[in-house]
Amino acid sequence: MNTAEGNNGLIAGIGLPKTGPCEDLSWSDLEAGRPKNYRLTWLHLDQKQDAARAWIRDRAGIPDVAAEALVAEETRPRVQRFDDATLLVLRGVNLNPGADPEDMVSLRIWVEPGFMITVRMRRLLAVQDTLDSIRAGYAPQGADELLTKIADRLFRRMEPVIDDLEERIDTVDEEQTLADLRQPTRELQLLRLRTIILRRYVLPQRDALRQLTNDPPAWFGRRTISGLTEAADRVIRYVESLDEIRERAMVIQDTIQNRNSEELNRRLYLLSVISAICLPLGLLTGLLGINVAGMPGAETAWAFWAVSLLMIVIVGLELWALKSLKWFR
Repeated sequence: MNTAEGNNGLIAGIGLPKTGPCEDLSWSDLEAGRPKNYRLTWLHLDQKQDAARAWIRDRAGIPDVAAEALVAEETRPRVQRFDDATLLVLRGVNLNPGADPEDMVSLRIWVEPGFMITVRMRRLLAVQDTLDSIRAGYAPQGADELLTKIADRLFRRMEPVIDDLEERIDTVDEEQTLADLRQPTRELQLLRLRTIILRRYVLPQRDALRQLTNDPPAWFGRRTISGLTEAADRVIRYVESLDEIRERAMVIQDTIQNRNSEELNRRLYLLSVISAICLPLGLLTGLLGINVAGMPGAETAWAFWAVSLLMIVIVGLELWALKSLKWFR
């Protein structure tokens, strides 16, 4: 496979003749514009390369609006129709080494009968899977089937990421139940953040695929529409799973906060009872501690024990009164 740095932005070029195996295209094959002698041409370009951006704008033979969308720095999942052609912007999970899966990678697609351009800023394994499949002899019949292959692989690679989030929220839920967690864990906060980011990009793809399947180009085959509908259903399941994970994370956090609030209330209640019991005792001991003449019992040996007994009686009366008032059971 050629590298973008070695061929001015052409990551891979595939030409499928009417008969025979696929052919790899080089940058020199694109200098005059689109290759014309193939039943299906697929060009996978690097958006970061100036030569690739210039070729899309000047030689790809597509509308200026679509060309600018293909080379834009920031994109959002969407679908836009141009007569028989269609512009799609999709996103896939980032499975490159050292990357976070929720840092999703955009894939811009221009598809028309017999011709497809895909543009990316970072490597997508789903595209590489499709290239390997074609080179192994599993060539699509048309550009619509090629689009279905890419979309299917793009969304299938999201499934392990969603499954991992579900397993992790299960673990956090079990830990907070069994271990009686008192504070929201860092894992729970991270799960909520990743779920929100993933949902932010997956949800528009559901709407984009639904729009494409509800109003497909006339040249899309029945198998293509069926495959895209299945991909749309898969994305809908992902959105539902992300919603469930997000809601469970909120419930777990609310449970932990409610538990903390209940424990704080119990402690404040206990302090209130202790304060109510000790207030009269404090008043009595403060009164007896004043240094003025005429203090009763100052010269009596058993006065201390009499005061202590009196305080015990007072505590007993207070406990009886609090119990009668149903302050505690």
